Amino acid sequence: MSQSRSFEKATRRIKTLTKKPDDATLLRLYSLYKQAKKGDVQGQLPIGEGMVAVAKWKAWKKCVGMSGDEAMSCYIELVEECMSGDSANGFGNGTPELSGEALGEDILNAAGRISDWQEKTVLVSGASRGIGKAIAMRFAQAGANLVLLGRTLDSGEGPGDIPGSLNESKAEVEALGGTALCVATDVRDDMALNHAVDAAVKRFGGIDAVICNAGALFIAPFEQTPMKRFDLVHQVNVRATFALCQAALPALRASEMGRILVLAPPISLEPKWLDGTLAYTLSKYGMSIIVLGLSAELAGDGIAINAMWPATTIDTAAVRLNKALGGDEMARRSRKPVICADSAFEILSRPTEHSGNFHTDESALRQIGITDFEDYAVEPGLTLQSDFYL
Repeated sequence: MSQSRSFEKATRRIKTLTKKPDDATLLRLYSLYKQAKKGDVQGQLPIGEGMVAVAKWKAWKKCVGMSGDEAMSCYIELVEECMSGDSANGFGNGTPELSGEALGEDILNAAGRISDWQEKTVLVSGASRGIGKAIAMRFAQAGANLVLLGRTLDSGEGPGDIPGSLNESKAEVEALGGTALCVATDVRDDMALNHAVDAAVKRFGGIDAVICNAGALFIAPFEQTPMKRFDLVHQVNVRATFALCQAALPALRASEMGRILVLAPPISLEPKWLDGTLAYTLSKYGMSIIVLGLSAELAGDGIAINAMWPATTIDTAAVRLNKALGGDEMARRSRKPVICADSAFEILSRPTEHSGNFHTDESALRQIGITDFEDYAVEPGLTLQSDFYL
């Protein structure tokens, strides 16, 4: 599609705004605008969650009822304001923090927000330990049904006997008032994923939310990356995310509140995130592209898909056992998995129109007015280690 036709299509989508414009529309408009103004054929998109969310919010607030030309002109001014750093909120550094005070009341009181998770069914991959387990426990507190996916059904079965199992997670979920179904699943196996989805629908009658949390971590320079490791991170990270979303799609369409959350980072093209991490970065950015693609493709189905990424490292087995990344010392400078759980619960509770967004665990909580994160720290007072890609 030519640039002019793409521009016309994008402007038509913003011409008669009846809801908040999605990220795909705004990113397309921004890219075409920059190309037209500066000849930027590379179209480097600022898809960090801050700039996009702020521009989207302001565009929605200001552009309703305007003509197409007026809306486009207003949007361009907003992008320039966000990128230049001239705004009063100071969104000029490319990785801004959103103001919880500014957005909190609107988000918490938004029409279409999910206020009751009682008897709703949430499927979580990688739920035997760490972030996935913490997320399951948070939804259990709200009375949800949990479908727990993971490779380790019972203690002692995990790779290297890593602590944690699905049955242990199930016991803790049920102690909090939730109901849990464990399905031992290798997310690289399509048939296993289909079986897990079928088991969830048979047990609970459907699936309302899917959380793609399962992941593989491998950090090494290009020359020191065996192809079997390259294949592993792509199979577990990007391919499994694609396959799980595809397997669960019929159930999510049947739900009145289909939601997907992917543990994926905002895409940054800074060389430091490509140098020495290429295989892993490709796999994680692939997950991010899935979020952008499905948010556009599934918008008509009433399914919201968003991404969340930890602002700091999280104290998990993957961190503690990875000596190259600092091991126990890095874990001391991390936050507890519960911050991801609280953030996931908040993001998934937002209206269907909230789709295609990239949040950090911290930014999503700041948006609802939370500013004190000290209790989330493993050792309060220590300087925290920022996560990759931020």
